[in-house]
Amino acid sequence: MNRDFTKEQKMHSCKRLTALIVALVFVLGTMFVPAELYAVENEAVDTQAAVTEEATTEPANAEPSVEEETIEPTEAAEPETTEVTAAPEEANEDATNDLSDALTVDLDSIDEDAYDGFIYKIKDDTTKREIKEMENAIEDLESNQTVEEVISEEIYTADSVETISEVAPAEQIEYIEPDYILHACAAPNDPVYNSFAWQLNNTNIPYVWDRGVTGAGAVVAVLDSGVNMNHQDLAGARFVNPYNVLNNNTNVADSYGHGTRVAGVIAEVRNNGIGFAGSLSGAAIMPVKILNDNGNTAVSYVIAGIDYAMSKKADVINMSFGGEFDGYWSKTLEDKCKAAVNSGCILVAASGNEGDSDTNPLLYPAGYSCVVSVGSVDKNNNHSDFSTYNNQVTVVAPGEDVCLINGTIDYITHSGTSYATPQVSAMAAMLKSINRGVNQTQFMEILKSTSKDLGVSGYDVYYGYGLIDFGKAFEYIMAHLSTYQLSLSTTVYDYNGSAKAPSVALSYGSIRLINGRDYRVSYPAGRTAVGTYRITVSGINGYYGSKTATFQIRPPLIKSIKAPQRYKGKLKVRWYKMSKSQRKNYKNVITGYQVRVSTYKNFAYAKYANVKGITKTAATVKGLKRKTYYYVQYRSYKTVGSTTYYSKWSGTKRAKTK
Repeated sequence: MNRDFTKEQKMHSCKRLTALIVALVFVLGTMFVPAELYAVENEAVDTQAAVTEEATTEPANAEPSVEEETIEPTEAAEPETTEVTAAPEEANEDATNDLSDALTVDLDSIDEDAYDGFIYKIKDDTTKREIKEMENAIEDLESNQTVEEVISEEIYTADSVETISEVAPAEQIEYIEPDYILHACAAPNDPVYNSFAWQLNNTNIPYVWDRGVTGAGAVVAVLDSGVNMNHQDLAGARFVNPYNVLNNNTNVADSYGHGTRVAGVIAEVRNNGIGFAGSLSGAAIMPVKILNDNGNTAVSYVIAGIDYAMSKKADVINMSFGGEFDGYWSKTLEDKCKAAVNSGCILVAASGNEGDSDTNPLLYPAGYSCVVSVGSVDKNNNHSDFSTYNNQVTVVAPGEDVCLINGTIDYITHSGTSYATPQVSAMAAMLKSINRGVNQTQFMEILKSTSKDLGVSGYDVYYGYGLIDFGKAFEYIMAHLSTYQLSLSTTVYDYNGSAKAPSVALSYGSIRLINGRDYRVSYPAGRTAVGTYRITVSGINGYYGSKTATFQIRPPLIKSIKAPQRYKGKLKVRWYKMSKSQRKNYKNVITGYQVRVSTYKNFAYAKYANVKGITKTAATVKGLKRKTYYYVQYRSYKTVGSTTYYSKWSGTKRAKTK
């Protein structure tokens, strides 16, 4: 009995020892198991523990079970798991930084409200497998962000650059740009506009309005009966150099009304809640009164009016009048028209309202080959019966039953080639506002190339080359005659370790273009090292061509200069030592240092000395005069290939040699 008890006690002790050994081995083993594997194994142990607990009933005084002891390594494993999950966050931050080079615009230079998320394009050589991996990654995002292929050629949208970095590596991204917000282009709020919008729609004027074209900077001389500049719908219009040829003064009051209506076709203020809208209300009007109160004038007054307009640098001369001269023409007037054209003016005249007469005569000055002759069409672009037709007609514009201002507050519906003509003058002003070099010959070519062909195919005596089209004329000059004006917010940066890209402003003449809508900026890769970088701007959405500019990142200037040490005929220029962290940050952007000394405060005739090495803190300039005061400065430099870049100069010290 006692022997059996001893045997049983030994067996029980062995069991306890075995359990403790197993537990100890398990604990030690988990300390060397990777966190990911440990999590799986631990789950299995917990499951086993649950089964064991269910199947076995331990006595009250039993030793702690193996299953209870496995809790301790589970708690110890948590820091290891946290340490592992931190790495992807750092990698993601690096990936986001890499993608900054793919951005087409500096996000700091545009309003956050101007875009909603981002568009990005996958490179053409991206494989189908890589695209599938990207789309799978999109589905797995915690935010459940969906990225859609919005148009052809692998173009997607995302809510942020960070999202893009999670689903696609930088080497697969061709570019990233903001998903710009567009707005409906509402019609002007002028109350008469909707009833007579066809006048402007038929010639495609709203197309150029939507692109910010106003005609600002161009001047149209209206040779006519004067202008009532106090008309309510001309309040805010720009008038320059008014002149009354008849009375040799500046009183251009219009008692006849014709000149006011003609000027209104061009300059009626748009979107002012009053009346109608002019074709190009940003252009300036130069009222030149040559018609009397009956609407008549003489050739001599016309010549004087052209002379005046030329002397005041008018860009366009509008002549909504004409005469037949009994079958002859005035050589004097023709010569003056040629002189104006040679000076750079564009001359536009009405073909006349004798189309329904028995004679249908050729009227002047429209009859001269050097002048643009304008005929009239109705609402449906049919030739107006009254519009004079002949082989001198260049183009046509709406001139039948059009809405016109009258008097000082009134509006009337009227017809005549007189009112078609200023629309063509407005087009000339538009082109001049974009490129002041456009001349009469080029304008004729633009009209020929861009007008909508009406009537029989090709040129004909009723429609000339066709109905003018502002939109196509605008695109033509952008493609053929214009150059970008490109400006950068800065051309020099001091290195500070982060990516650099100046903001860009682009314009066509007086037209300020909008980034993302009218042009796209291509920034160079990198922009985190000292050197010169080239920016390219390419026009889009009707703006053609490209423009380039450069900017520079120069080395940093570290610390400041110390008081120079003085010697006989030389100075030792010293500066403060960089910290260890600074040396680490700038080890690849500083090759060495340069000092200069001069007896002149502006450093004329300075002597220079260079030292190579980022840790250097002094350089000696020799060959100086004894007992002489010198001004002293230093700067850092970086050599890239065959080019050396310098930081800005330090502050100035003054020292006297011994």
